Amino acid sequence: MTDYLVIQAARFGDLIQTKRLILTLQAKGQVHLLLDKGLVALAKLIYPNIICYPFHFHGKIDLDSVAKNRQILQSLSCLHFEEIYNCNYSPMTSAICRMFESNILGYRPNFASDGGILKSPFLRLIRQMTINRKHSAINLVDVWAHLAQNPIDGTLVNPKPCRHGGGIGVVLSGQEERRSLPPAVLADLIQVYSAIYNNPKVYFLGTELEKPNAHQTRRHLSAAIQRNLEDLTGKTSWADLYSVVSSLDLLLTPDTGTMHLAAHLGIPIRAFFLSSALCHETGPYGAGHVVFQAAAPCVPCLEKASCTHNLECLSPFKTRELWRAITRFENGQSVDMPANLLCFVSDFDALGVSFRPLAGVDSMQAARTTQRAFIANYLHLDGLERLDCSEQDLAEIIDMFSQDLEWMLPNTRYA
Repeated sequence: MTDYLVIQAARFGDLIQTKRLILTLQAKGQVHLLLDKGLVALAKLIYPNIICYPFHFHGKIDLDSVAKNRQILQSLSCLHFEEIYNCNYSPMTSAICRMFESNILGYRPNFASDGGILKSPFLRLIRQMTINRKHSAINLVDVWAHLAQNPIDGTLVNPKPCRHGGGIGVVLSGQEERRSLPPAVLADLIQVYSAIYNNPKVYFLGTELEKPNAHQTRRHLSAAIQRNLEDLTGKTSWADLYSVVSSLDLLLTPDTGTMHLAAHLGIPIRAFFLSSALCHETGPYGAGHVVFQAAAPCVPCLEKASCTHNLECLSPFKTRELWRAITRFENGQSVDMPANLLCFVSDFDALGVSFRPLAGVDSMQAARTTQRAFIANYLHLDGLERLDCSEQDLAEIIDMFSQDLEWMLPNTRYA
């Protein structure tokens, strides 16, 4: 059997967003996945037929962890992989890649061949095109999938979302607090959706760190909702979380790993994206999910930088106008959005998942459409608008985007 190695050194959501690539490789052979040891239990639930290697990528490392890492690398070095896909640009994963012959690194369409860094021209292109993130046009799931030749159809990755009868799940916050709704604002939206869904069971989802948020959010809810509320923050293993999410009618969430888990399980998603979160980059994968995207002039920002705009992107989520819009949307009526807020629904084209505006004015839609067409041209995909330029013009544009300053790094290094 043909063996493939995928290196996914990032976190919860990234593991699930590797799904289109992994399913593509599974159709051709056995997939081996090198990932952080804390995610192995989840990986086995999502990808039951792959071989997992629990590596110590994150957190404090001791001598025992070093020894286990070394043992894993020795095991991998004995295997004969057809292709290796490194999903992360980091010194650690770059060093791991240097264990193998560069010609088996699966970077479509080919390597940079200037005698310097061996890196995917496609990844260089995407990185340069998304420097201005307002124009971002391709979902991360599809970025990783298109590293491989002929990725499976995006519509086959996740099931069509539908209600499963178990109520509403609420993810209280993501890793970055600024990307999440404050308790009082989130509580208002929970009450709107609870009324629409006839006061169903509500589950709070999150880690132990979200317990204070759970307490504050609960205080703002009506007594009727509190009677149907179960706070699961800090109480779920990966298997527990998988089971609870798989039973839901709906998930309310910021941009989180649990959102991607719900998409994997075919649970309808209503996501709230603000601050540095942009649905065109990391929105839920599948047709029919809905994202309320902040569109203030400063969005998307740098999540590590302090906000100098008094959280302007949060303002539209506080309005009664949004409550009315949500109610109208869920009842199949036309929708108007508050200022600086867009409503997107997920769909598919030849490149993968896309988000089309249902309400609000997307000033970047034309630029984003052109960029998706450009990427499709580059990957020789049919089904998207063809750009009005010659092959030579296209090659020159690609070369311009692909240039960077990596000549300053040592030769033979690749990532």
